Amino acid sequence: MKKISVTLLLSLLLTTLMAVTVSSASDRWELVVDGADALTWEEWGELKDWANDISNMYQCDVAIVVIDEMTDNNGADEWAMFFYEEFEYGYGARKSGVLFFLSMAERDYSLIAYGDGNTAFTDYGKDVILDRYVLPLLKNDEYFSAFSIFLEKAEEFLRMADDGKPFDRNTDPDRPSNILFNLAVVILVPVIIAFIVCSIWKRQMKTAKIATTANNYIPPGGFTLTGQVDMFLYRTQTRTRIQSSSSSGGGTTTNSRGFSSRSGKF
Repeated sequence: MKKISVTLLLSLLLTTLMAVTVSSASDRWELVVDGADALTWEEWGELKDWANDISNMYQCDVAIVVIDEMTDNNGADEWAMFFYEEFEYGYGARKSGVLFFLSMAERDYSLIAYGDGNTAFTDYGKDVILDRYVLPLLKNDEYFSAFSIFLEKAEEFLRMADDGKPFDRNTDPDRPSNILFNLAVVILVPVIIAFIVCSIWKRQMKTAKIATTANNYIPPGGFTLTGQVDMFLYRTQTRTRIQSSSSSGGGTTTNSRGFSSRSGKF
């Protein structure tokens, strides 16, 4: 993947210098960078403090970077990874983090994760956090609301990962199949219990018994068998389903540099 040149870096610095401050504690850029004046000063400060709190609590950087435009055709993923690597995002020795990148001119976005961020932000999780929550707000240019919900969901995802149950297909409580399963449990279990109880009561009330012989139907003198015919009435066929492999189980796909990503336009 082609590296962004130093010239492009200098151009980028000129577009973001007024909105970016350096943290003296970590000697790196702030976790929220607004190089396109998408936020007010108060909104930027609120998001920055929130991102710092989340990152320190879960030891995984949560960053938002907004620029005016991309000055080449490398794409949003490459720009996001460039920011992450060159400006030393990532918490601890594993450089764990997630970074949400926007380029306003092209209306391109990229959501990348690295280290433990790959565990908390699965491929399915990235789709959900973007399609379900963030992108609808971005399409209406509601940037503060979009970044706020992003931080809220990022905190939720990190908390779930910290509890050992990362947000994914089988842990998404709002996924239709999971909702149907929960409804089935709530409805079917009581029905099954009621059926079992009623069956027990029904057995206790039965007085007639099934006869095991046909003596009552045989005449006193017995009977004589004059003929015998074998007739084929039923056939039993057994089928075994062959399971096919599927990638729908969830998880995270990373590239050769260790990043996972999801990108597109808003």
